[in-house]
Order: sequence, then C-alpha cells, then structure tokens
Amino acid sequence: MFILNRPEKLNALNLGMIRNIEPQLKAWEVSKLAKVILMKGTGSGKFCVGDDISEVLLKVKSKDPDALYFFQEKFGLVQTIATLNTPYVAILDGYALGGATGLFVHCPFRIATEKTIFSLPEASIGAFLSSGSSFFLPKLDGETGTYLALTGDRLQGIDTFFAGIATHYVPSSRLSALEDRLIDLETSEHEIIQRVLEEFVDPVATDKIGFTPVVRETIDRCFKYDSVDEIIGALENEKSTTWIRETKKKIMSMSPTSLCVTLKTLRKAQFMSFNACLKLEFDLIQKYLVTKDFHEGVIAAFLSRPRRKPQWQPSSLEEITDDDIDQLYFNEPSPNALTLPSRLDIIDQYPYSRFALPTEDEVRRAVTGEGAEFGFEGRLKEENDVIEWFEKGHKRKWGVKEKVLDILRRKTVSTEDGLAWKRTL
Repeated sequence: MFILNRPEKLNALNLGMIRNIEPQLKAWEVSKLAKVILMKGTGSGKFCVGDDISEVLLKVKSKDPDALYFFQEKFGLVQTIATLNTPYVAILDGYALGGATGLFVHCPFRIATEKTIFSLPEASIGAFLSSGSSFFLPKLDGETGTYLALTGDRLQGIDTFFAGIATHYVPSSRLSALEDRLIDLETSEHEIIQRVLEEFVDPVATDKIGFTPVVRETIDRCFKYDSVDEIIGALENEKSTTWIRETKKKIMSMSPTSLCVTLKTLRKAQFMSFNACLKLEFDLIQKYLVTKDFHEGVIAAFLSRPRRKPQWQPSSLEEITDDDIDQLYFNEPSPNALTLPSRLDIIDQYPYSRFALPTEDEVRRAVTGEGAEFGFEGRLKEENDVIEWFEKGHKRKWGVKEKVLDILRRKTVSTEDGLAWKRTL
C-alpha cells in the first residue's frame, strides 16, 4: 500500500515522493508475495491535487536540473503503473487533479467516492497536460475529454464513474472494509478483484450519467472542432443558457497558448501509442517550462498573495495562429528525449478496460455490427438485446445498464430494421 502523506500540500507530488514510489513499485511487481497494490492519500486532500508545480517553478528559476528530472522520472513511474501485471487499485476519496492522473487513470481499478473531485486545471495556470493524459482523454466518450481539458471543469462523485474517469463507485464509509478485504486476498487475478470491488459498490439512483443528455449532446456538437476559435464559435451559435455562458467564460479565462497546444495535442494523440504520448508530452513540457504563461500562471495562482488574475501573453486567441503553435511547439524537438524504463507499450486500448463501464464507441459497434464479435450473428437491433449483451459481458456490473441505456437514447433511432446509429453532421 502506498499512502500519499503530504497533507500540508494536499499530497501534491514532488520528486522525493516519486523516487520513493518507483523502486518499491518495481519490487512489488516481481514479488510473489505482493498480490494487490493500493494507492491512496491521507489528510483533507485524501488523494492528490497533482504535481507540486510551484516547487517545479522555483527549481526552474534557480536553474535546478531537478525541474526536468521531476517530469523525466514521473513519466517513467507513469509507464510502470500503466503496464503493471500486479493488480493496482487507486482510491480517489478526495481531490484527483491535474498531474495526479498519472497515478490512477491508466490503472485497471479506480475507486471513486462521494468525495471525489476530478479536474484538469493545467490551462488555467498556463501549463499543459502531462502523465499520459493525452492518451487517456481521447478514449473518453465523444468529446468529453476535449471538454474537460479545455475548460478545467470539475466532475464530482458518481459523475466521475459514469464519465469513465473511475471504474467503480464505493461510498467513503465502506473503504476501510474494502481495504481489509483486499488485504486478505491471496490472489492476483484481476477478475477476482473485480468481483470483490463490485461487492462494495453502492447502486445509488442518479438523474444523469456523468452529464445530462442535453449537455452531452452540446459537448459533442461544440467540441468536435480542431481549433479553439471554432469551438467558441460553435458555443456562440448555441441557444444561450447558463451552461453555455459558464463554459465560454471558463475557456476565455485560460491561457490562449495552452488551449491551442492542448487541443492540437489531443487531436494528434488519438492516433498514437501510450509511450509516444508520454514522449510528446515530455517534449512539450520542456518548452512550457520556459514560457511566460507558465511562470505567470503559477505565480498568479500559487505564489501571489492574494491570488490574482494572470496576464497571458499573447492575451487572446486572435493573436495566435496555427503556424505560431507549430513553430514554437511542434516543428522542432526539445533538447532532451524521454527515456522510459521499459519497452512495454499500449498501442490502442488499455488491457483492462473491460473493468470500466462500456464506452460509447463500444455500444456504437454493437448497434452497427462493426465490432469483430458481431460478424457471425450480426449486429444487435433491439434495446434490450444491447443492454443484455453488455450486462452479460461485464458480469452484471452495476452501472452498465444505466450507461448503455443513456447512450442508446441519445445516439440511436428506431427503424423498421431495429436500432440505427444517428449520423453526426
């Protein structure tokens, strides 16, 4: 068991913590005595608020090479977590923000509670996604990954489960009993651990599956574009609502440069392997460490008293062209290449994605018959058949029916030949 224990900093990660975790994780991976690995936090944060980015900035200012070693060694740790054979369980009983994603989003079991708060606030401090987020986010349903990265919006509690951030939802009051049960296990079989986790799940009623249907459809409509300007234009063309106004306000408060680089990276990363995403992120981080926006954003958010609104340079999207972004961030490599501890890689899907809820793309393949598993019997045409297929395949996991039903009602129409997937324009 790893316990993140830096409560005065809400368990923000620093280089010392990474250097403690990595060798122990490798030792447990080869030990026959280590059956399950748990990662959790202590104190009021209860997991992790991300990287200690203010400490990184101070090291950058003093030209301390540990500023770069922090990301070099952290990305090695992230790759190790993502490719473990030993079952790894992350307990997100509180903040799970920004760079903390590297400690949990790539692992097979991610436990959310009613206290879970997930957010990607990097663009709000002039920074950039890291820890393999560029590999994870495009695999979320529709354009929700793009939305979360560009707005920094928070998902809380059970919403993180239905949105695909967490794989299970367990009340905080049951965590102690769950930990005791996992500690008593004498097996490293992922399927058994999955069954144990399901015993502690709380099947609570909910009125939305991560997002309300209207918001989900709006996210897909507006965040499908390849430029931030087009996304904002799409939002402006929508009927003005509180959600639309708040979303535009969030985007406009971010670093324009961070927004453009983040969006371009997400579009590139959807066709890249896990290791390639880590290497791209490491390349970009080196460029970010010396930018004015990163220094301004971190100082304004963490070092100024009182906190102040950052002054971005450039200050607006109109001052940035796609050629500028390519020239400054993508055309030329940074001086230091990322060296990873292993050649193991994830090419497309996570090896244990079956322990999470079905994705929108999986449901689409079932309805259209595009999935290889439907070649013999053909596609699934009826709502009940689709639900039964996924419930059976996920061993009656709670949340599957609710998630699949939400997807079918948003994305399909009934025809004489059964369900048909809606065409997107």
